[in-house]
Amino acid sequence: MKFFLASIAATCVLSIVSAKPTARQSTCSPNFEGAGVSIITGSVEWTVSPVVAGTLLKKTGTLLPPNSTANWHVEQTGSANPTYIVKAISNNELVVDVVDEQLTLEEIDSSKQTQIWDIDCKQCLPGASSAPGGGEFASGCSIKSVPSGLCATLEMGSEFLGLTECNPVVAQTFNFWTETSA
Repeated sequence: MKFFLASIAATCVLSIVSAKPTARQSTCSPNFEGAGVSIITGSVEWTVSPVVAGTLLKKTGTLLPPNSTANWHVEQTGSANPTYIVKAISNNELVVDVVDEQLTLEEIDSSKQTQIWDIDCKQCLPGASSAPGGGEFASGCSIKSVPSGLCATLEMGSEFLGLTECNPVVAQTFNFWTETSA
């Protein structure tokens, strides 16, 4: 009888332990559907000028309405867990790469892991074409370099974008907008 009661008690304890919910943050991976997008946080947007290899990505004040013209194509790489490359719209042979912890445009090279990004968002519409008349379709997104695990960051006191340790801060939280119609 003691063994039977001990078995029941052990089963109850195991049930309680295994029923305990685990803390998990819900994120989504955006479906860009080939749409041109802007990458924006607050009133700051990712830009690059001139659109040539070796140019550092800049942060600039966004025009109103946001994304009146798109700067980027974001494409999935085809991996089971979605990862992406970020191409310049005006030259799809140039992608966002990491050089010395700075974001730069470089020629696309499928062998370079530094050109692959993990994008996790807090909120996503089903796809870029779901943004009526253009507008925000993914928000609260972190953009993380796959090989380094560092996040794209709007560095304070700098006109350029860089990579730093990932923290849930505004300078590392981006929104994706499709081109807005006038």
